[in-house]
Amino acid sequence: MSDEADSGVFVAAAHTAGPWNRSQQHGGPPNALAVRAAERCAATTTGRAGLRACRIAAEFVGPVPVGEVQTSARVVRAARSGVLVAVSVSGGGRECLHARVWLIADTDTASVVPAGEEPAGPPTDRAPSFGLSFPYSDSIDWHEETGSILVPGPASVWARPRPELIAGEAWTGLQRVAFLGDSASGISGELDWEAWTFLNVDLDVHVARPVVGSWLHMSAATVLGPNGSGVARATVSDVHGPVGFTLQTLVLAPRRR
Repeated sequence: MSDEADSGVFVAAAHTAGPWNRSQQHGGPPNALAVRAAERCAATTTGRAGLRACRIAAEFVGPVPVGEVQTSARVVRAARSGVLVAVSVSGGGRECLHARVWLIADTDTASVVPAGEEPAGPPTDRAPSFGLSFPYSDSIDWHEETGSILVPGPASVWARPRPELIAGEAWTGLQRVAFLGDSASGISGELDWEAWTFLNVDLDVHVARPVVGSWLHMSAATVLGPNGSGVARATVSDVHGPVGFTLQTLVLAPRRR
């Protein structure tokens, strides 16, 4: 099934900028915006209110500017159990991000879910520093649990965004995970930020259930390859335990001076 595209125009605030270029957004905000576009398109096109976004597969086909961006979304497949939506995010006259989002019809399967161990937390106070300051990171409350963004190796953090994605709108679960999950490669970076770039060209997020609360816990690790690429992955939890997973493909390159 294919439907006419729904579209929207937005202006990204300065706090969306990433660590590599202050005129380009961090991957989190446009991914979260793509989830929002898919959620609204699915609800409008199908007329169904009981759909929950549970997966996004996004690919960056160009840098996303800090400024005006446009979203376009269309339903690719609408079935009784789920809806697949294709989303494009554009800016500066070109496409920047392609994404596919699955939304699943809510059903009661609580009886088959085993009891899990709850992670400690969430933190009650914001950590005084994340160790690395840039606009996107400064818009988030961080609590480093193990490791550090400035120390190579696996790390885990609690995090929550302070601003809303869209003014006056509450975050949905997959929006929040996509917004923060794109940080896994930075949280668990294995390279010197001053000497290397390790941009991700994609983001895959899968969530098994609705997110509870505003804090997310990410336990992240990065694997580097010998031929210019790497992979970052994270287990994402909330106050009730594991929620899902993120995966990113990284392109490694010496930083230009």
